[in-house]
Amino acid sequence: MVQDGQALMLRRNRPPHQGRWTAPGGKLEHGESPQQGIVREMVEETGLLIPNPVLRGVVTVVDVAVPVHWLLFIFRAEEFQGNLIQTEEGELRWISVDCLAEYPMPYSDVVYLPRVLPGNGSLFHAKFVYDTPDRCIEEVFY
Repeated sequence: MVQDGQALMLRRNRPPHQGRWTAPGGKLEHGESPQQGIVREMVEETGLLIPNPVLRGVVTVVDVAVPVHWLLFIFRAEEFQGNLIQTEEGELRWISVDCLAEYPMPYSDVVYLPRVLPGNGSLFHAKFVYDTPDRCIEEVFY
């Protein structure tokens, strides 16, 4: 979610990446499309309805230590309806896009986030492989 030069970010209360800032989102439920999932997750985690999320990227994340293998659908939304709520997921905050580098984020988010922000138009595909939750050992953009 991006509006007026600010991105809505979540400081996660639980693993993975507990204590780090990420964009709100989550897992798909059985039978959901990625578009349906992000709309539902945004309502659940922020209280905001995003009527027109735009797919910006598809990212594979593998952590061999945990082990996890995720396929992330990265969306950008610039319009919303409703009021921001606080949930058990973590602290929500509007953060200036120019200041995002000051906030601790997972490595992959730091790398791909600029491709999601306004002004960057093309769909991207990437893969990140970690050998621990904090150390990326492979990074590829397609």
